[in-house]
Amino acid sequence: MRIVLGIVFVLLTGITSANTLNNEESTRVLSDKMIQHFYKKEFQKGIDLAKPYWPLAPVELDNLVNTIKGQWPVVDQRFGEATGTDFIKTEKIGSSFIRYYYLHKFNNHAIYWQITFYKPKNEWKVNNLMYLDTLDPLYERVN
Repeated sequence: MRIVLGIVFVLLTGITSANTLNNEESTRVLSDKMIQHFYKKEFQKGIDLAKPYWPLAPVELDNLVNTIKGQWPVVDQRFGEATGTDFIKTEKIGSSFIRYYYLHKFNNHAIYWQITFYKPKNEWKVNNLMYLDTLDPLYERVN
């Protein structure tokens, strides 16, 4: 019995250590996957992907999902059917913060998702998620 428990423990610790974001590329992959789920209104699945990397209590993240689901009928009514997503840009603060912006397009308007990661030591953690319909921060000056 001890051998079986030892093997299960090793397997579980291997799974846990696999749930790390060791580099910027892994943060981008995670945020891309989250946006794919958000586009399909699979908010729980998108947040569930981030849970292992987000230092908030799972109940708080589930509350975030419920808030998004509660607000989404207004998005559907006001903006219409979703038509696609675009990755917009990356912003950084030194080597500790990285933020990705995604446009979520609808028939009548668009919103943007902003996903922020923080690296306090050696691993990245999800730090913030938000969506807004005010697109002003995304505009670039054209001369």
